[in-house]
Amino acid sequence: MKAAVLGATGFTGRLVAAELFRRDVDAVLLGRDEKALSAMDGARDVRVVSLVDPSSLVGALRGCDVVISCVAPFTLLGGPIVEAAIAASCNYVDVTGEQRWVRRVYDEFGPRAAAAGVTLMSAATDDGVPGDLVAGLVAKRLVDVDTLRVHHGMFDAGISRGTMLSFGHMAASPPLAWHDGEWRETDSGAREAVDFPHDGEQPSWALPGPELIMLQRHAAARTIEATMNVDLVAAVSSLDDDVIAAAPAGPSDEERSASRFTILAEARASDGTTARGHVSGSDPYGSTALIAVEAATRLGARGAPVGAVPPSLAFEPVEFLDALTPFGIKWQLGN
Repeated sequence: MKAAVLGATGFTGRLVAAELFRRDVDAVLLGRDEKALSAMDGARDVRVVSLVDPSSLVGALRGCDVVISCVAPFTLLGGPIVEAAIAASCNYVDVTGEQRWVRRVYDEFGPRAAAAGVTLMSAATDDGVPGDLVAGLVAKRLVDVDTLRVHHGMFDAGISRGTMLSFGHMAASPPLAWHDGEWRETDSGAREAVDFPHDGEQPSWALPGPELIMLQRHAAARTIEATMNVDLVAAVSSLDDDVIAAAPAGPSDEERSASRFTILAEARASDGTTARGHVSGSDPYGSTALIAVEAATRLGARGAPVGAVPPSLAFEPVEFLDALTPFGIKWQLGN
């Protein structure tokens, strides 16, 4: 199998490339700077591409089984990459957290990918894939689900420049939630406190969760929504261009190892019955690289449905989550 990484010299791109090398996957590194690509440890096949030259992208992706896009902000830059993957008959994975972009992948590019026999999986991240998988499992434990909520808990987490740029695009539009058969914009204000396993009660704010777009495709619920224990709007308000430019590329190794995340799914049936489950781990960026590569290698085997496909429909959820446990990502169903 041959896997390409676009944006390989960026903070997350380097982690994704390193994970591919660790697994001895035939990796193609794509970016604008040939010298920087060639200097990466493990680099063997590097190709210069430009988003303003679609033919360079298509040519670089021909012969690859899957591409992992790490180029943010996806809302601004993602379109030519997906189009090139479809044209090159190359499966596509990205590491976005941008809800509106994920919706575009499903609504606009999904039908075109299905016609071309290509699989697209957006938001293959520490929260996107586990959130879809564990929330899908929780929803199946109840009959007639009224509400399905996914709560994101981030603890001692530093963020990269790319995440800062993505946060800006996420905060620019109201969060989407699924209500009574349609997507609705909601206010981004405070919500009820959430009781996280091991961390107790946390404040919460509405979040444009990327996993909601995927969950709606397979989990029947009247309401599907997400929260986070960080006020995204307040966090983004101080991130102007100068702040982002002066910030380090990403958190240090020490900061990464100290950071933790928990994705908590809660379902409530119309009769008041509830079900819960959660996924937790450390180092969100390292976990994102692990999850993106795990998803990409499975899609590269060409066994998944075509089109834009949620993780719960592309993979067997329990088996995928169990495959992450040796790397410190734990999951559990139950109250």
